[in-house]
Amino acid sequence: MAMYLSLPPNVQRLIDDRLASGQYTSAEEVITAALGALARVEQPDDFELGELDQLLDEGEKSGEPVEAEAVFAELRALSDARRRGKAG
Repeated sequence: MAMYLSLPPNVQRLIDDRLASGQYTSAEEVITAALGALARVEQPDDFELGELDQLLDEGEKSGEPVEAEAVFAELRALSDARRRGKAG
């Protein structure tokens, strides 16, 4: 089934730019790729219905929260110590 669209000049230029790059061979390919990317962006990740809520609940029940910067500082210190041990 064919569909005919009127596109504003700026959208036409975007399509023309993609065609000129050689990555696509037709306007249809550009539109198909764009719609595929849009579908991926609009999907709520790869979580099943309710899975994200369950994971958040598990995280909240797993213990006291830890400040991210403290964790990063500890990881940096461990990494530095490991490098010093290998260098020595």
